[in-house]
Parts: sequence; C-alpha cells; structure tokens
Amino acid sequence: MPEQEIGQEVTQKAVSAEGGVPLLQVKNLRKYFPIKKSIKKENSVYLKAVDGVSFQVNRGQTVGIVGESGCGKTTMGRTVLRLYDVTDGEILFEGKDIAHLKGEALRKIRPNFQMIFQDPYASLSPRLTVGELIGEAVRVHKIVPKSEYKGYILDVMKKCGLQTHYFERYPHEFSGGQRQRICIAKALALKPKLVICDEPVSALDVSIQAQVINLFKDLQQQDNLAYIFISHDLSVVEHISDEVGVMYLGNMVEYGKKGDLFSNPMHPYTQALFSAVPVPDPDFKMKRIILEGDIPSPANPPKGCKFHTRCSKCMDVCREVEPIFKDYGNGHSVACHLYPQD
Repeated sequence: MPEQEIGQEVTQKAVSAEGGVPLLQVKNLRKYFPIKKSIKKENSVYLKAVDGVSFQVNRGQTVGIVGESGCGKTTMGRTVLRLYDVTDGEILFEGKDIAHLKGEALRKIRPNFQMIFQDPYASLSPRLTVGELIGEAVRVHKIVPKSEYKGYILDVMKKCGLQTHYFERYPHEFSGGQRQRICIAKALALKPKLVICDEPVSALDVSIQAQVINLFKDLQQQDNLAYIFISHDLSVVEHISDEVGVMYLGNMVEYGKKGDLFSNPMHPYTQALFSAVPVPDPDFKMKRIILEGDIPSPANPPKGCKFHTRCSKCMDVCREVEPIFKDYGNGHSVACHLYPQD
C-alpha cells in the first residue's frame, strides 16, 4: 500500500488521546528466526521470538514492557527500531509504515528513534572519547552545522548531567552510572522522538538507578520524548510508565494503563509476576504465586494458550484454543479464557 494511503488510513482509524496520529503504532508484529530451512515451507522450523504483538505509543508517553527472560521483550524493541528485519506486521511511525524500509529511506528516519542498551560499557567504543561517541552520529546525520558542533555536544552533555571536561576522556575512566549517562547523551544528541530503553538501569546500584530514572523523566518533560521502557524491575516500571504491557513467549498477554494493571492484574501470568515484587513491610505477608516448570521453547510453543503448561487456572479450552487479546474496558486488554471471549 502506498505511504500516502497508509497515512490516511491511520488518520481515520487510529487517533491518539491528543487528537492526532500516535507517534508509534505496532500492529501484529512478528519476528521469526530460522532454525532449519527447507524447500517446503511447512517443513521449515522457526524460533518465534515475537509472535503477533500490537500496541501504540503517543508523544510524551512511556510504555513499560515486562516479562521473564526469553519472552521476546528485547527482540521486540530491536525489531521496532529496525535493527532486525520484520517477518510480518506493521510498524507505523507518525502514520508511515517503516516495517520494510531499506537503504537510504531507512537511514534518513533513523535519528527519530534511538535505543539505550542494557550494558553501557559494551555499547561504547573504548577507542573513542566521550565527545566523539556522542558526536559521531550527529556529524553523519548533519544534525547541526559544523561551526556549532562542539557547542551542541557540550550542551547535550550538560543536559544529561555530564561535566564538560569529560569531552576528551574515554569510557573506561567512568563509573557505570556515568557511562549510562553517556549512552543517554549519545541517543538524545540526534533529537529523537522515540527512545527504546532496554534494561537501562539493571546493572546500576539502587541510588544510581534513581538518578538515571529521574533524568529520564526530566528529559521527557523538556523534549516531549516518548519511551518504550523494557525492564524486569516492576517497581521501576510502575514509577516511570504511563501504560504497561506484559509479554510471555512472544505474545502480549496483558496491556493497560499503569494504575489499572497494577491495581487489578487480570492474567494469571501477570498476577504471578506481581506476587514476586518484595514489599518493604516485614509484617506484610504476600501470597506468592509459584509458577511451575520452565518456559516452553519459542521454536515449538504449546497449542492453544501458550501459558497453559504453567497456569494453575488452566481449563480444557486453554489447551486447544488460543485466547483472543480483548479490551475489557478503559483500554485494559488481556488474552485469557477466564474472561468472555465473544
């Protein structure tokens, strides 16, 4: 479908709360990795890392994504960013489908969305100074004229809490929190509209985590940034997110506004995740829900509901029929046979 028609369709059908087109819309996104290829397509084996995920992000909004290791959170984020090719589905950025853009067309829109990775040291070249790390992509994409280049980089560093004399220093000279600030500055220097944060504070001390999270919120208010915040830490997700999605084995099993989802988790998997969050009260006894067994292989997922092999509320229909991901009011959607499916 031509880009113009896609934009018109989105304008008519998908309108954000502000009355405009959402910044990002993900529709039935799939990313399969081939394990065994065959001439006959039905004999090929694929690892279904992301298997039909849909959600949207508005300008200035933070969407938190949670789930166990191996559920497809990071792969989903990298596919949205087009670091991986899309197997199927749509990625509408400002109303235009970018799922299958390639070459120069993709390179031109790259500054609009950036990613902050889990390990700040691994994502920084040890051979480049801080100024070069932050400014490399700025120079390539010609974000500012050459005459304003250094001043612009120093302004970005100040905004992210970095001293200006760090400009000539190297990544190994910094602590974990400072390195993560460098990564944040590197992403923000391109003036993005969407930033995907992949476990950005998991490797940091708790006190440093709080500083980085507060920095994210301040920068969001200043520049109207949108975040997709991927994390295992539910307390961090609750603090920073406006809406939260829960992923299991490549699927979104529950999605809703933060207040609704944390006060009333509907899916048994979400309930089990939330029951594991420690409460800072020695007299409060949380009823812990223990999930038995391991996560099934995404290369050979169970029939019906993918969670039925570990679910204490499993019914016969769960083993045979895949549940519909349905909105049960106020944007709170869940895929579970415990709720009406028609």
